[in-house]
Amino acid sequence: MTIDSSDHGFLKRAVDISYDHMRSGEGRPFGAILVMKGKPVAEGWNSIFASKDPTAHAELMAIRRACKVLGHGDLTGSTLYASGEPCPMCLGAMYLAGVSRCVYATTRQEASRIGAQTEIIYEEYLKPEAERAIPCIHVPMPEASAAFDEWLAKAR
Repeated sequence: MTIDSSDHGFLKRAVDISYDHMRSGEGRPFGAILVMKGKPVAEGWNSIFASKDPTAHAELMAIRRACKVLGHGDLTGSTLYASGEPCPMCLGAMYLAGVSRCVYATTRQEASRIGAQTEIIYEEYLKPEAERAIPCIHVPMPEASAAFDEWLAKAR
């Protein structure tokens, strides 16, 4: 993947956002900007302290704002610039929204210095389910599966 001068400019903006909102006390030092066709659509920053929401990560906030601005949830063709490597939650949101590319400035290993658990979560995903720190227990329920059948029937 190649990087050009506009990538550096947008990435610098994501870093600037991280400083601004960290210094205001809203959250940890993470910023993001979502760009489509070379134009900024939305910015996001970590606001976990201000919102009292542990999911208020910069990348998620940028994705949410971009979807609101665009009036839909399809971000195909977009690039998300982030001051830090996205955690699994944010990466998952990027896949669900169709973000086509991500450019980031710091690694998850670097973020562990400030207590970010990104690296730990990535490691958890590699473990077999039975060895993960949070037990997830599958209890099949026909009623739950029936909701999928109803969804598919309506889609036809």
